[in-house]
Amino acid sequence: MKRPLRYILITVLIVPLLFACDINADSSSDSASEGASSMSEIEISSSDTASDTSFTSEDPSSSSIYDYEGADGYQYPINENEEDYWYNTGIDLSVGVNYHGSNLLEVLRRGDIIFEATGFYGITGHVAIVEGIYYSNEYQQYYVRIIEAISVGVARSILTPTRMVEKEGSVYRIDDVSETEIEGAISFILSQLGKPYAVEYGKSLSSDSPNWYCSEIIWAAYYLQGLNLDDDNLDSPVTPREIIESSLVSLVSLA
Repeated sequence: MKRPLRYILITVLIVPLLFACDINADSSSDSASEGASSMSEIEISSSDTASDTSFTSEDPSSSSIYDYEGADGYQYPINENEEDYWYNTGIDLSVGVNYHGSNLLEVLRRGDIIFEATGFYGITGHVAIVEGIYYSNEYQQYYVRIIEAISVGVARSILTPTRMVEKEGSVYRIDDVSETEIEGAISFILSQLGKPYAVEYGKSLSSDSPNWYCSEIIWAAYYLQGLNLDDDNLDSPVTPREIIESSLVSLVSLA
């Protein structure tokens, strides 16, 4: 039996709009330079190199944890073309970023969820996960690295104060989450780097999933750690807004 035209239109046109979270409906910035393969970044909160120092078990909001003064990119003016360097950056910082005057470096923790309200024309928003605070030898500064599913696929990107403002960003943190659960979630997402972006009418838990959309991969990563950020059944999609409305997460103050 042929499906009614109305059903076909809803399926083909409306549903993708509800669950898409591609780079804020702006694919032009997806073509930012690919990250180089050299390991020039030293991570503070996780391990890309053997010499890393971790502070994720501490409270990053305390200035006693790490002093970023003089290493927050204060020397760099705001770049008018900074957006060209936000996405798909790999493991290297592509441009000097000024974090001076913001508290992103001090407040953000590995595993935090970044919500951008402007994602997909403001309909669904967009979410990414904080991989950690890293140090760039080239630019002599610390910066925030995130992982997100965007039009080029699952990729590393950077989060800057300007991006937070322009994309109406906010930070959410899972309550009562352990370091083991955070590491498990990050490890899962890292194992999916490079897989393509695609909107699905459900959500996957499998590491063999051929593709991901932004909220799906974050939901799956934490679900596999026993933390369900979506109250719907497993057969339904999960939107970025549903992630941040979960009873398991709280808004983090950046004031």
